[in-house]
Amino acid sequence: MRHILVLAATVVLAAAFVATAAADRVYHTERLALSAVGGAPGGGMVVNVHPNGPNVYAHEIYTLRHAVPGTYQVSLNLFPTSLHCTGATTALPTAMLTTNATGNGRADVKFTPEDVASLRNMTFSISWTVAGPATYVTACTVVTLD
Repeated sequence: MRHILVLAATVVLAAAFVATAAADRVYHTERLALSAVGGAPGGGMVVNVHPNGPNVYAHEIYTLRHAVPGTYQVSLNLFPTSLHCTGATTALPTAMLTTNATGNGRADVKFTPEDVASLRNMTFSISWTVAGPATYVTACTVVTLD
């Protein structure tokens, strides 16, 4: 009987955890390569996660590997009227990323539901630029915010 109660409690806790950890049903986590511009060394990655939680709506993680050492400004390039990263754009500075002497660095930013309130229920294209001693960019991607 004791084993059955432990098993039942485990199932209930697991179900509760799954319900609270559910990810965005519209936009799934995406990993985009950061490619060097103009022959700069290295590269990196942007990981864009949308947990749609009550405190964290989106979490972006930026990494550079073997890049030109220094401090970089990360910007999210928002194309509100295009699905192909063309036309009018708004560049939103999101984070500062500083690399070590070998050009490796990491930064991240978290957006609250209030931060994205004016963009909810929209579909648009975005890309990222990491600019400093060298420039690194991602490909264009389409995002739907629910």
